[in-house]
Amino acid sequence: MFLHLRRSRILAGLSAILLSIGVISIYLSRTSQLADYTLPTSERIDRICTTKRTKCFQVVDRKIDWNDEEVVSRNLEMVLPSGSTFTESVVRIVPVKRNATFADSDTRLWRVDGDDMGKDYLMAMSMIPFMTRVFRLGRKREEKKIALIGGGGTAILSHLRTLRDGFDATVVEKEKDVAELSKRWFDLGDATVVNENGVEWMRPKEGNVSRYDVIFIDACERQSAQHCPDPLFTKDENVKNLRQMLNDDTRALVVINFEIYNALKWEMLHQQMSVLLSSFPHCVSVDLKKGVNMIVGCLTRPLPFHDKENPRASLDASMYFVVQQFAEAIQELQYGHIFNEFGVHAMIDGKRETIQHPADKEVD
Repeated sequence: MFLHLRRSRILAGLSAILLSIGVISIYLSRTSQLADYTLPTSERIDRICTTKRTKCFQVVDRKIDWNDEEVVSRNLEMVLPSGSTFTESVVRIVPVKRNATFADSDTRLWRVDGDDMGKDYLMAMSMIPFMTRVFRLGRKREEKKIALIGGGGTAILSHLRTLRDGFDATVVEKEKDVAELSKRWFDLGDATVVNENGVEWMRPKEGNVSRYDVIFIDACERQSAQHCPDPLFTKDENVKNLRQMLNDDTRALVVINFEIYNALKWEMLHQQMSVLLSSFPHCVSVDLKKGVNMIVGCLTRPLPFHDKENPRASLDASMYFVVQQFAEAIQELQYGHIFNEFGVHAMIDGKRETIQHPADKEVD
């Protein structure tokens, strides 16, 4: 009853929420407190280089003392000829033996901690399927077929497996060496690993074609203003190919990490949304205001209450539904400790309005 009253206060007054381009949005901004930490200590545990050593990939376990706690991460990095590195994927790892530390044990034997994703944008990507009710907690026997394209997929898969069972997972990675190192060190379990460019993987193929309930895309091209996804993924033809890979028998979803470094970020995003909405009836977005990431989830079927005869009213009701599901997902996933660091916003005809966390609301 208490939770119901809280949720009612969150939802009150939101029935007029609209977006001028017809895309439902929820915006997150993080205001994290600074923590005391020391410079990291690291140990390289694996490395693969091309024949001419023009490019190498390595796995490094790295320790940081954070607020008197030892935090160890496993990092898959690309090493350029200049010696500089770029992180492809990162997860937190924890010891198998209790009280073991970075200094006195072999971290190669440690396990990936799926509860801690390390990056907020990955948490947002994992949350959208629950927020849109494509995934439900507790339905252990209902197998979901998922695909993960790009380096962020390993952390997402580890986290999803802590929330529910029953995933038939495919990881798609264009770099052969990244795929190999991921299998060795990132606890992919029984996931199928495909060494192929994600755009090529989505192209129509003869014979039986796999259909997925959710496809996560965190594949980037650092040479363009739109770092993520690689701009090829949002070309009209490729969006149509992507739509064809999703399950037609139920509501399915694609979740995309957008990362744009450009003064015209919002104009570019609106262009991308127009392309996505040409193949998908509804999209939901989560904006991490601290940083440049926007996570977009597009559905193969309209959100509840969709009415072609009255699109304005149905969008009001659909936004009400999304905000309700957002609040429920926070509770179900036990993300409250993370959510407390966020300010949540909804878009109303281009104007941002704050929605408070349930715990911050007064109860009548």
